[in-house]
Amino acid sequence: MLTERQKLILAAIIYQYTQTAHAVGSKTLHDQLNIDVSPATIRNEMSYLEDADLLTKLHTSAGRVPSLEGYRYYLDNLMISSGVSPEDVKRVANQIHGNFHELDDFLDQTAKFLAKETGLTALVLKPKPINLKISSFQLIPLENRQVIAVLATSDGKVTSQTFRLPKEVTLDSLDGMVSYINAQMVGRPVHEVLSLMTSEQLPVLLSRNIESPAAFLQLFGDVLARSVAETVHLGGRLNLLEVADDAYLDVKTARKVLELFDAPDAVRHLAKAKKGKVNIRLGDELKTPILQDFAMLSTAFTVGNDDSGVIALVGPIRLPYAQLARLLSAFASALDEKLIEYG
Repeated sequence: MLTERQKLILAAIIYQYTQTAHAVGSKTLHDQLNIDVSPATIRNEMSYLEDADLLTKLHTSAGRVPSLEGYRYYLDNLMISSGVSPEDVKRVANQIHGNFHELDDFLDQTAKFLAKETGLTALVLKPKPINLKISSFQLIPLENRQVIAVLATSDGKVTSQTFRLPKEVTLDSLDGMVSYINAQMVGRPVHEVLSLMTSEQLPVLLSRNIESPAAFLQLFGDVLARSVAETVHLGGRLNLLEVADDAYLDVKTARKVLELFDAPDAVRHLAKAKKGKVNIRLGDELKTPILQDFAMLSTAFTVGNDDSGVIALVGPIRLPYAQLARLLSAFASALDEKLIEYG
């Protein structure tokens, strides 16, 4: 249990170290803190905090810097989290503008803007759609027996993929394929149609209505699966390379981290985002060896009635957490407001 003076000293060291990246000595603290004690008393308190594993020395002649345990104590007990005001949300909303027809495009720009604002790496993962439906399907013939399959879904997303037609599929049969899908599948939930794809029901129905059902099933299934595939929108990739003021990721490790952040399921697991709360995890708390020198701040946002999306920041452990938590909350609230039209 820390005394009030020890709490004050720990918070002051964390603030000073965050601002300067230099170890903090007792004289510096004595000059800055408005407390009636000598530098010697402050040194004694710093020694106590070091013994408690809340501070550490970079080398014998240096002052102290926060340890991971010190940061965690600060986050859990000392950090003052000011609420996000309507003005904060409005300021952010006015800056993440753009006339984007697709939600993915909008979130991609949001990740880039958040990274630029903070100098960190930003991750945005849209909510998993609950009631996503098929809006239309087209097959556009090209040269050399190639076609473009174009699938539109109810969230405004358009997914396209180029295929080479198998020999057993004729160009004349394309119209029948398209007509069948638009007559039977438009308006139906994507997850329902995907379930049909793996059952015996759809192949039987296709065999009654179109030529070469097996080939078409593969073609339609591929583009349908892509339409619901998740994407992590990543901003500030190069910001990831600097994990501390004098430490940089080597190329091999950086590649592994970026591969990890490109995996939607991994990002959801790491972020553990909750609506209305900024979750902060440090170093070993991320339970991923290659992220032991990083911190992640994350929260959730929503689009209509879908599951929550994820918005997160990743950077070195020496971060201004209170400031970033407020900014991240403002971004999440601004996304909630801006994305109502996508619901």
